[in-house]
Amino acid sequence: MWRAVGTTVGAMAIAVACEVSAVAHETPTDAEMRQAHAVLLGLAQDGTEPEREKTADIYYSIVDNPNAPRLVTRLEVSGAPCRARTISALQFPEKWATLTLGLVDLSRVAAVTAYTSVDDLIAEINPVSIDAPEAEQVVLTGKGLYCSSRLSLSGESTASDEACSDRLDLPMMDAEQKARARHALAIVANFCKAPAFQKK
Repeated sequence: MWRAVGTTVGAMAIAVACEVSAVAHETPTDAEMRQAHAVLLGLAQDGTEPEREKTADIYYSIVDNPNAPRLVTRLEVSGAPCRARTISALQFPEKWATLTLGLVDLSRVAAVTAYTSVDDLIAEINPVSIDAPEAEQVVLTGKGLYCSSRLSLSGESTASDEACSDRLDLPMMDAEQKARARHALAIVANFCKAPAFQKK
């Protein structure tokens, strides 16, 4: 069911992707590619602006509460722009930081499914067209879409914890999130040529 529904809704998403004509017919800049990766990885869902370097963007999640963990993520695109690398450092107060190295490949997106609520997403029921005004949750799936390796700096263990996820979740709760999401999806469809958006 998941694959059939994802394929159907994924095909519908072509129309949305093509709305962003500037992306559809032009090669995205390095900055645009980093922004698309950041949106799909959940780094820029609230419009957070990163610290920009020449070849990388750095996102900070640091709150005033001294007991809260601190998270810093560096994102850069690889020689193949549809692939991006992330290096994240998560540190709790008075604890050693944990490093996570990640790699995402947007050309692996094989299905896209949209839902109108978190409840429907969790239950995987009542999918809607990705361009439906009521669509608020989008799931992108593909084998090995995002892989990561985690290592603690405490020195207690030198082994890394490696894992691959076949899914990315993309919220579209308001107009700004929808605009960012659709711009990112347009890049996935028209530049990365992800299978989910190709005509069957």
